[in-house]
Amino acid sequence: MIIDRACHCTTNETRARSVAGHGALALLAVAAAGAAVMTTAAPSSAAPTPTQPAPDSQVLRVVDVPEAGPPMPVPTGSFGYLATHDLTTRMASINTAEAIAALPVPEPYRPANTALAENLDLAVKGALADPKGCVQVIVDPRSTSSGLFNYGFYAVSGQYCP
Repeated sequence: MIIDRACHCTTNETRARSVAGHGALALLAVAAAGAAVMTTAAPSSAAPTPTQPAPDSQVLRVVDVPEAGPPMPVPTGSFGYLATHDLTTRMASINTAEAIAALPVPEPYRPANTALAENLDLAVKGALADPKGCVQVIVDPRSTSSGLFNYGFYAVSGQYCP
């Protein structure tokens, strides 16, 4: 599974189509259902399991909250959903990302599920840092890895939100 957090560097990107009414509910359904059925490459049984480094030698991972910008272009054959600001606020208030991270998934898929939840959480935080900001979800059914789908969560500036 590939989860991307793209940089919103240009202002001339194609605007994604928003989904009203049922589409807003579909956003939550896509995120929850995707986390439940998501697969990743199975670890090789022949490869040795790496050992964890000592706590003092671990590298601290710092991830910035993305700045809200224009919607990302939705590639041909992919599905794009643009949540309303109200739905984005609700996703934050009910801890949607936390709920996705807590879904029971087989242990080999736990890292991908956690990454999906973290990326959604970052997109929600980035969107809500902008007045009237919202979240965009792009689902690409043509996975380039061994997963079922590729997901992208993006923080969108309020001027582009439904």
